[in-house]
Amino acid sequence: MSDETRGTEPEAADVTAADTRPRRPRRRGLAIGLAAGAVVVAAAVVIAVVVVRNDDQPVGEPVAATVPVALDASGVPDGTTVGVVLTLGPGAEGADWNGAAQGALVAERRLELGGGDVSVVTENDGGTETGAREAVEALAQQGVAGIVVASSGPHVAGAVDAAADAGIPVVLPYEAVPDGVDGGVWSTAPAADRVGSALTAALADSARTLLIDAGGGAPVGVEFARTLNATSSAADGELGTEVARLTGAPSTTATGGDDATSASSATEAETEPVTDPADAVVVSGSATRQAAVVAALQTADLAVPVVLTPEATSPAFSTALREDGASLSGSLVTVGVETDDAVALRGDAAGRSLSAFLGGVRVLAQDADATNLTGDQPFSAVAGAADARSHDAVVALVRAVGAADSVEPGAVADALSTLSLGAADGVAGPELDFTAPQALTAGVVALTASPQDLGLRPASDGGAARLIWFAEPTDG
Repeated sequence: MSDETRGTEPEAADVTAADTRPRRPRRRGLAIGLAAGAVVVAAAVVIAVVVVRNDDQPVGEPVAATVPVALDASGVPDGTTVGVVLTLGPGAEGADWNGAAQGALVAERRLELGGGDVSVVTENDGGTETGAREAVEALAQQGVAGIVVASSGPHVAGAVDAAADAGIPVVLPYEAVPDGVDGGVWSTAPAADRVGSALTAALADSARTLLIDAGGGAPVGVEFARTLNATSSAADGELGTEVARLTGAPSTTATGGDDATSASSATEAETEPVTDPADAVVVSGSATRQAAVVAALQTADLAVPVVLTPEATSPAFSTALREDGASLSGSLVTVGVETDDAVALRGDAAGRSLSAFLGGVRVLAQDADATNLTGDQPFSAVAGAADARSHDAVVALVRAVGAADSVEPGAVADALSTLSLGAADGVAGPELDFTAPQALTAGVVALTASPQDLGLRPASDGGAARLIWFAEPTDG
């Protein structure tokens, strides 16, 4: 390797954080391996389906064979601040994403390692529309260049409206752009119609699908033969036997209605199975509600496939499954895009970029002074949940700041609307095209869960198992 190449791509284990980042008092330097290509050997034992990919991946801008943890921050004005709105509080709408949102801190550190003076500031919206508006107003007073709303649900509209009033660009990593919004807001989450299409494809062998509505409603464009209301946890104990009945299992079970059945109205009786049983089940709702439903269904030992909506890709789903006493080893399927750790095992640009992100997670977790977004826990305690989607939302806004050469929100919004970003720009997940409000262009596919530890993250959450979502290999 030439000396010139060494100056632009640090080698593994030979460069320290103190060597690359400016001396800033808020965090101390650590000895780290900046080359993310050095994947932990333990990851090699993962099931082969995780690493086998088809040859139809889009070809983007060339990416170095080894992607450093540090993200180039040249051209980014000093004092750049990005706001993050998250949701705290048990049961609050959107609270399932506050662990995933910690990826924003990984972006901050990687940009810092690349010489940038970039900070992330946080406000809690409490899961209400009023709280979302107030959170954005508080961030506006702190002079943010843009805002990542790391939450989901109808209350997000309050944040979007307030940001529009203040002229601040918003990126939504976990929620679609609300209806009626005109400019200044981008979503990097899968669009509802594409989620519906992916669910329909996953249910192609099903003639009569049962929807268990755990608060998420019916996915767009998916046909259901019957709907079971499970928005409340009050009747979860009866849910398994009722779903077993509706899917054709003969037993002494809880009875209920047909077209719009409520588990809470079921009564114990000797019944015959329905004459037109469902041959597949879809569960729709927040990550924690879906976990509760899955726990109930596991007691029924169903003989039909169960498919979850994309909220299950939240790290909160794994946590809630454990708390509900459910197994993480069952057959769990959802739809979405590949952003989880298994991508790092691939040898393509996406794999190297996600590996670099995970290198940033490890760097931050080793810093005893690093805390979570709200400053009440060490980052190491949340390192298992930090995801690439919140990371990429911050990176996108900072790239727009650099393109605008300004932290003025209006200029940042104008610049962001012209950008297409990929691995070469520091994006850890799929390529993003911000020339349209729906910035995610990657296909929505079926994802399968595995509880296998890939060894790519530091142990957190007491070393508890965490689900990894990956796409099955496709022919061709």
